[in-house]
Amino acid sequence: MARRLSWMLRVALLGHLTGALMLILAVAMVPSALLALYDQAPDAPGHIAAVGVSVSVGLVLFLLTRSAAQRNSVGHREGFLIVGVGWLVAGLVGALPYYFYALFSPADICGVAAALPAGALPPIGVDFCSFTNGAFESISGFTTTGASIISDGLWTEYGLTADGRPGLPRGILLWRSMTHFLGGMGIVVLGVAILPLLGVGGMQLFKAEVPGPTTDKLAPRVAETARLLWEVYLLLSAVLFVLLMLGGMDAFESACHTMATMATGGFSTRAASVAGFHSGYIEWVLIVFMFLAGVNFTLHWAARHGNLRPFFRDPEFRIYSGVVVLATVAITGSLMFADQGFEFFETVRIAAFQVLSLVTTTGYASFDFEQWTYAPVALLLVVVLLFSGGMAGSTGGGIKIVRHIIMVKLWVRELFLLSHPRAVRPVRLGGNPVTPDVLRAVAAFIGAYLALVMLGTGYFTLEGHDALTAFTCAASSLGNVGPGLGEVGPYDNYAVLTVLGKWVSAVLMIMGRLEIYTILVLFHPSFWRR
Repeated sequence: MARRLSWMLRVALLGHLTGALMLILAVAMVPSALLALYDQAPDAPGHIAAVGVSVSVGLVLFLLTRSAAQRNSVGHREGFLIVGVGWLVAGLVGALPYYFYALFSPADICGVAAALPAGALPPIGVDFCSFTNGAFESISGFTTTGASIISDGLWTEYGLTADGRPGLPRGILLWRSMTHFLGGMGIVVLGVAILPLLGVGGMQLFKAEVPGPTTDKLAPRVAETARLLWEVYLLLSAVLFVLLMLGGMDAFESACHTMATMATGGFSTRAASVAGFHSGYIEWVLIVFMFLAGVNFTLHWAARHGNLRPFFRDPEFRIYSGVVVLATVAITGSLMFADQGFEFFETVRIAAFQVLSLVTTTGYASFDFEQWTYAPVALLLVVVLLFSGGMAGSTGGGIKIVRHIIMVKLWVRELFLLSHPRAVRPVRLGGNPVTPDVLRAVAAFIGAYLALVMLGTGYFTLEGHDALTAFTCAASSLGNVGPGLGEVGPYDNYAVLTVLGKWVSAVLMIMGRLEIYTILVLFHPSFWRR
């Protein structure tokens, strides 16, 4: 009986915090709803319905489980469960504005699409008549992957598609970017920062959600740490917003691209992504801020207080910077050697943009790098960079630079011990020895990461996709990168996947965003034993 009661309390706690999360998401939907109402756009009824459902269901869950939840606190296991379920709930709730837009639009998008004769041009927004598509777009947004199922509707010119039709409404595009912004620093970290009810045991949620093999605390209380990280996040976002405005973007598109960049997400309002603005200035600004978004935010916090020494002392930052520079030089050299008529500085900009977009897992495109078949070294580096990732503690996804550093040092040590079996040679990072627990965790993580990429590749191959598409689709989904090669290239989309394939890709995105083991541990029998 005690065991049953214990799990009843855990379920109540889970319901309580899930309700709180839904209320946070409802508040986050309000700007998009207000913009849709201001524009008198066809997505306004959908946004209002989404806010209503989120508030009503969230409030019921929050209030019904309040008294029971107060008798329990967030422990180690509860932290993993809440974070795993929370991200899934966020993805499903975040799908509502998309799905309701198509369902409740005055233009009767889904009805018109169903009545169209074969070969006729479907209406804008028809992609979201499927809840699966809405959930895919939402999960891709929250996990900052940036993969999309939108086949038609993104803008070529402001507000218009390539054939001159009105594109997707601004409210929908703003919500896409908002999912990036919330997911970038982490929905749960946001909750820890603003909800007192998460004050007890909040570190368990913080550890389960923040990406990277270690979690640094900037302040004694985890809620204060979360607030400090959000403070830096918002400050950098404000600076980027102003710089984009100075480059000729209006306030709306500047806001959308600011949220997508700082979250290393990659959703753009334009069908051609950043290339659609035809601006070298905008590309250079985004290059700088993609680089900053891929840096551990604790270093930004130190810099904000006038301390730049951590940047120079941090071995991960030095390697991260080196990878970016060397990859840019290599791709620039490869493209120049291919002699395709590019000017040198234009080539440097193209190379730097793609390198930062891939390393930080942002997923923007300023050039269709699938065309680099004439520069095989550059194309090979594109595939390699899918497995890079930014620094631990950044908004970027992927394996993370620090894990690569530790694994290389581990390989070097093992080679040394083959010829000096009695030697004692610890792996060091920044002058400090890395504990065996961290070494074991890093090795296990990379092994699991590669295994999941292979499993995903196998599944997408069984769906009928070619090997290149299947491999890069799996790697890009798990690494939260966005674009791949083949059918999911930088100017293609993930609409080619089956319904099940989209859910497989979405699950890989969540697993990648939560460092794999946060999800895998939920499926281990010992997790559910008392």
